[in-house]
Amino acid sequence: MADRPPPTVAPRASRRARLPSFVRLPMLLILNICLQSALWTGAENVLSHELGAVSKVPRPGQEQEGLGELTEPIVRLVSKIALVSVAWELRYDYFDIGALTAVINIPFAFLLTTFYNISLLTAAAYVAIEVISIALPTYLLRPIADINNPAVPIRNRYLLNSFQVSWSNTALAVGVYATVLYSSLQTNWLTIFLINHFDLPSVELAHDVQAVTFIPKLLTAGYATKAFLLDPAIGAQPDTGAVTPVGPFEPATATLPQTLKHNFWFFSRRTRTLIQRSVVLSTFLLANTVLRGATLEGSEIAGSAGYAGVWILAANICAAWFVWTGDAEP
Repeated sequence: MADRPPPTVAPRASRRARLPSFVRLPMLLILNICLQSALWTGAENVLSHELGAVSKVPRPGQEQEGLGELTEPIVRLVSKIALVSVAWELRYDYFDIGALTAVINIPFAFLLTTFYNISLLTAAAYVAIEVISIALPTYLLRPIADINNPAVPIRNRYLLNSFQVSWSNTALAVGVYATVLYSSLQTNWLTIFLINHFDLPSVELAHDVQAVTFIPKLLTAGYATKAFLLDPAIGAQPDTGAVTPVGPFEPATATLPQTLKHNFWFFSRRTRTLIQRSVVLSTFLLANTVLRGATLEGSEIAGSAGYAGVWILAANICAAWFVWTGDAEP
């Protein structure tokens, strides 16, 4: 009797993969909205109504500044759909989208605690609810990315697992945020700018702030920035399998996309990953901060956009530094 080769066992598809993408994406959005609503309902039973005290209250016959009463919920829903869709298209897993959500919501939390006398507990609950409500459904519907899965071997796994690399770069990001924000407050230009565009109840906390007190507020922002920007850059690697050889660039025969890529997109894979994620982070930092700022009494869109610019500057300084610290190309 002839020997037969052992049967090939096909890997069992995960439960996430059994659902088609066009079903999982709407499910993710619906779960996000429902879970967010449920978490806020539960939090309201524990927290005081601090956010309601500083939020805009529509008054009959009074023209509302910024976004209209009916326009604001629609714009916020469109922004949420855009965030979920972009994250899905770029294949962000629960850790990626959780880190991104944390970074884009911390500026609003910082504004509340520094200028609106909102407690750290309420601000922390706000950020936690935003992160959990998007990260948990993503975990259920999206496979874990290779860089966040310890079972998947990648070339620079030792760097991702390094405590020294992780926390030194987290400290770097915290230091960048603290330096940018502290210098902005100490020179008073940020405070004056916000006074001109927001109806601030008090600036006492902003005047009395110390650089050391920034660390607890910015630790999450620093770690999330490192996780969203640096870790994927370190883990970026060429696709497995045979690689088609690329000949030298010929200007005379090159197409327009090839010419643009040769002149403007010649970076390493890690640098391209950092650039792409920095653009995503900056875009949603601006959009989310403007939309959240529009909910505050007496706020102006220009003020929210300018305030977001401070955080975008700090985030991109971190990204520029990570280009060097994350460059492990041979």
